[in-house]
Amino acid sequence: MTYSATRLTTSLLLAALTAVHFSAHAGLNEGLAAYDKAQYAAAMHELTPLAEKGHAKAQYRLGKMFNLGQGLPPDKKEAAKWFHLAAQQGLAEAQGALGYLCLVGEGVSQNNDLALEWTRKAAEQGDATAQFNLGMMHSEKFGIQKNPAESLKWLRKAADQRHVQAMNTLGSLYETGQAGVKRNPVFAHMLFDASAKKGDSTAVARRQALEKSLSASDIRASKELARKWKPGANLEKALGGGISS
Repeated sequence: MTYSATRLTTSLLLAALTAVHFSAHAGLNEGLAAYDKAQYAAAMHELTPLAEKGHAKAQYRLGKMFNLGQGLPPDKKEAAKWFHLAAQQGLAEAQGALGYLCLVGEGVSQNNDLALEWTRKAAEQGDATAQFNLGMMHSEKFGIQKNPAESLKWLRKAADQRHVQAMNTLGSLYETGQAGVKRNPVFAHMLFDASAKKGDSTAVARRQALEKSLSASDIRASKELARKWKPGANLEKALGGGISS
């Protein structure tokens, strides 16, 4: 083969590979867009071929559709299959979803060790829901592997991302002084208020009930703490290390 022919062959190969890449990318975007619009038949049409070719994001979204019964009857085993394939590729959302299925024994055999393993993998990648779930798995009240310090660590990380359930759970701990946490109604108020501002009705009720026992200066202190705790900021650092248990 001549030099020119070799260059032509290489160029054509690169062009073909690029076309495949853009085609897959376009298919994924179309599938995700259809999913977000609740057009599940169209999402399934676009995502299934990509999932079968090993695309982790497509596998996860397909698993979610089977798990929640979106556009088709729920099938937990099929959901677990797709979550596992995506989780093995390191996709945090899939790892967290698989961890939950292992915890409750849906689609897979119930296995606390695997639940912790997969949930921790997702939590360490910064997935807020997994961080919350891991915090609860280590909690004194509900934990499958009780470790109050570890539970607080992960609940705080999830709360830093404004995870509503994590903020409410921490708020309850600080309101009553449970699980080795020193009682601090001002911190509790700040957390309930942050959750309420995300539209959580339970937090609104908890905040209002708590305010009946707080002074005006306590509420001002809560608002000042909230000002320091900006979205994405570390809760403990924002409060000057004052939240130690």
